[in-house]
Amino acid sequence: MRPALLFAGAALLSSVTMLNGIQPNDEGLMLAAAARIAEGQVPYSDFWWFYPPGQPYLLAGLWELFGPSLLPWRIVRVLCDAGVAVLAYALAVRGGASPRLALATWLAAALAMAYPSGPHPFPVVLVLALAALLLFESRPLVAGVLAGVAAAWRIEFAAYLGLGVVLAYALRVEQDRRGFDPAAFARDAGGFVAIALATALLFFAPVVAAAGLPDSWDLLVRYPVEDFSDYQSLPFPLDYAGPLNTGSPGGFFSDSAENLLLFYLPLALVAGLAGALLALTLRFRRERWPQVATAVFALGTAHYLLTRPDVFHAAPLAVMVAVLAGWAIAGRREKQPAATGSGAPARRVAGIAGVVLAGVGLAYTIVEGLDRRWLELRTDYAELRLRPADGVRVAEAARTPLERAVRHVREQVPPGRPIYVATRRSDLVTSGYPLFYVLAERPNPTRYDIQAPGVVTTATVQREIVRDLRRTRTPVVVRWTAPLSAEPEPNKGGEPTGVTILDDHLRRAYRPEARYGAFVILERR
Repeated sequence: MRPALLFAGAALLSSVTMLNGIQPNDEGLMLAAAARIAEGQVPYSDFWWFYPPGQPYLLAGLWELFGPSLLPWRIVRVLCDAGVAVLAYALAVRGGASPRLALATWLAAALAMAYPSGPHPFPVVLVLALAALLLFESRPLVAGVLAGVAAAWRIEFAAYLGLGVVLAYALRVEQDRRGFDPAAFARDAGGFVAIALATALLFFAPVVAAAGLPDSWDLLVRYPVEDFSDYQSLPFPLDYAGPLNTGSPGGFFSDSAENLLLFYLPLALVAGLAGALLALTLRFRRERWPQVATAVFALGTAHYLLTRPDVFHAAPLAVMVAVLAGWAIAGRREKQPAATGSGAPARRVAGIAGVVLAGVGLAYTIVEGLDRRWLELRTDYAELRLRPADGVRVAEAARTPLERAVRHVREQVPPGRPIYVATRRSDLVTSGYPLFYVLAERPNPTRYDIQAPGVVTTATVQREIVRDLRRTRTPVVVRWTAPLSAEPEPNKGGEPTGVTILDDHLRRAYRPEARYGAFVILERR
């Protein structure tokens, strides 16, 4: 009964705002990819894509069942959010947390997952990974299947999960046999790894075979490892320059009013993780070998955040800090053997400091999550009156220009004919608006729904886009001119490339026909 109530409570926290807001870039990319797959296209070959195939194929299935809509994936996200919260509660209890402390873990996880929502791959991965961490002690093959499926959503999360489980199995063998036994380790870890790799292969093999190994490797491995960190990473937020307030909008590196609690969330999470790991390490005993798997996976979620420390990457680490903090605080209440030796006082002080940091991380996550929920609940939205929106709401100021631009395009461009959505400038790109393709229900004639620095800012890609525009005689180009589309970030992507091949072509081949807010409609000459 309790898990059902916890699931319902977390689902309520997430669902009360699931219709609020759109994400022009991230949501647009996922849904545009889903539309392409539903039409028979294959990622990595037919269109540019650097995520694993799980999420776009899941959304493509929803697209086939329900048609173009912004609603089905939001329902899936609510279910995933609730599942993560319940599994975090169960994992906290498994590690020794009391029901009350586990309830704090549940609340922190539910709040962290509730907003910002989006069709990102990590909620599905967290459900799979937390379930695997709960099952790998007794059902290693089932846990291996879950880890393999997780790889089809986020490769690096699955890798950290697998590494943690393997290390935990190594400690179990040493504990059970009072010495490391290679044969026993191979038996315990081998089945898990083998079934995980086999399951992952089932998901990746069809798309890799269709796209070819070179293209798949380039986009799935080389680009995330080599290019993403150069062009889209952000410095760790430490120097807050905004007003001393909370409950106000703003990102970690926004010029608008900042949110003090939100700005320091990454710092609180990293400190909480460090404190929890310190406290757990100082009290670690070999019979607690399963905790190693969870700790290593938590380090993977920290890596995910540190790559780009913004609000969209904070939730996985927040969930894991809540779990580990529950363990660390619960362990403090256990009766410990008296420490002896010259280092005993230092160990006690370090242990207390670790528990305090873990508790601060857990409390900060809850307070910041409540503040974010309050902000979102009191923000005014208006229903977007476009067919694929299905009740989704946007800010009133943004609704009318978007609706008018989409309706203009629908009137000018027959169904099936392509449009292209460009940004303010082609030599400096921060974010795009691929969601426009979904709302207008018109295809993109190029391979590039994404507007990413280091991709569409290069001469090679811009020449390819121009060729596609000419080949298809694309009748309309929508230019999204909002400052956000070309707002420099403190990374390599914030440096203009000087490549204006696409801009030059649009100026020669198209003329401005209408403007709706930040959307400029360009008609082919």
